[in-house]
Amino acid sequence: MNNLREAALLRWKKKLKEDLSKIRNNKKNLIKKAAVCGFLAGDGSVQIRKEKPTDKFYRYQLDFFPDDKKMLNTYLRFVKEIYELSPTIRRRDNMFTARTSQRVIVHDLTNLCKFGLYKWSFPSKLFKIKGAKEAWLRAFFSAEAYVGKKVIKIQSVNIKSIKEVRNMLSKLKIKGNYYEYVSKNENNSKVGMIFVNEKESRLIYYKKIGFWHSKKEKVLRESLGL
Repeated sequence: MNNLREAALLRWKKKLKEDLSKIRNNKKNLIKKAAVCGFLAGDGSVQIRKEKPTDKFYRYQLDFFPDDKKMLNTYLRFVKEIYELSPTIRRRDNMFTARTSQRVIVHDLTNLCKFGLYKWSFPSKLFKIKGAKEAWLRAFFSAEAYVGKKVIKIQSVNIKSIKEVRNMLSKLKIKGNYYEYVSKNENNSKVGMIFVNEKESRLIYYKKIGFWHSKKEKVLRESLGL
């Protein structure tokens, strides 16, 4: 049985290596990959798990939960262009679920950064490419931000990473006021919040970053008189 399992693992590793070699990692696609990481940091779930403790192999599952068709289509296009994969789409009310269970995309993305509500991080290797940080921010804000007439607001319980988001905005000359909210309920986590209130900073955000979210883009444009 051990020999059979080892043989299966060798076949698995060989197939994974072949699949990874087929990923289209040109410069444009690496920027799109940064965006995929941003989408998933905001509204995604990336899992590597065993269904049962006795299972010999892991299950790979990647879900994205957009609430906007433009955001969904952008994500699907990027995944197709990079990985040649087409996630399964389901719709419930105003929410979509885009799911893929291919290990190659999960393996590739988790080697770039972490995912999860409290531990999402940045694909720092990709940020060396011009435009990758902006693509990540655009995707993350498309998934997570609230846009009002006088504010762009984003928040997270991942305090360390949301502070770094503020630093990234600052380097782009976008002023964001940072606050931390602590609920009276001890079971609730502390929340880090960024508010971009100044019209000049929101205009810079619009010009340098923008949204892949039709409603948020429309509200921002109207608030700026564009």
